[in-house]
Amino acid sequence: NFYIMRSRLKKWIKSEGLKPSEFADNIGVNRATISHILSGRNKPSVDFLDRLLQAYPSLNANWLITGVGYTTTITEDKQRQDSKKLSRVVVFYNDQSFEEVKK
Repeated sequence: NFYIMRSRLKKWIKSEGLKPSEFADNIGVNRATISHILSGRNKPSVDFLDRLLQAYPSLNANWLITGVGYTTTITEDKQRQDSKKLSRVVVFYNDQSFEEVKK
């Protein structure tokens, strides 16, 4: 469904910290084109999708179009890294023994 894809596109643009006008400039399309796509007035063309994926190769096209798969952004990666703290390290040896080092 186009409306669900539009929602994913909006979510992705926001997660990248982009303004729609900046996004349009980055992919080389008219700002009105982005406005019309995000408002639901127009559906994205194949040319639009091609430009988008050329400019942002890390964007998962399958996720964007169908919702299947996963997308990750630098922002999400940073949030995950910031929320994870090392609490212990376990080293396993060939003789089946191990050592645990706690922080």
